[in-house]
Amino acid sequence: MILAALASVLLAGQAPETVPAVQTPEVLDPRGNLEPSSLRRPQARIRHMGSYLEAVVNPGQGVFIRAYDGRWYYAGLTVECPRLTRSASLRFETSPGGRFDRNSAIRADGWLCLVSSVTEAGGLPDDLR
Repeated sequence: MILAALASVLLAGQAPETVPAVQTPEVLDPRGNLEPSSLRRPQARIRHMGSYLEAVVNPGQGVFIRAYDGRWYYAGLTVECPRLTRSASLRFETSPGGRFDRNSAIRADGWLCLVSSVTEAGGLPDDLR
């Protein structure tokens, strides 16, 4: 179907009337608010994820992770994960090479929660301490 549309465009010599818009994923900040694209933090990777020091859940939205080097990161999820609670049993599924990044996942009480972004957090928010 796509090839037929492309062929008709090439044969007609003009662009199609409607071009589907490319959807960019919504990025949520650690509070669950939509971040404007101008404020988005660069993506990060946590090396040696097996040696992380601490993980604090932001219920349903993501996890603050203190890496082996003492720096805090925030792993935001693609969609809300109902099993991601403060008392959930967590397991981190890393990308190949043992790095935790946006291609990783978090298992919360057995449920798979896909990670959309990993950014440096600068510390743990006061309400989660």
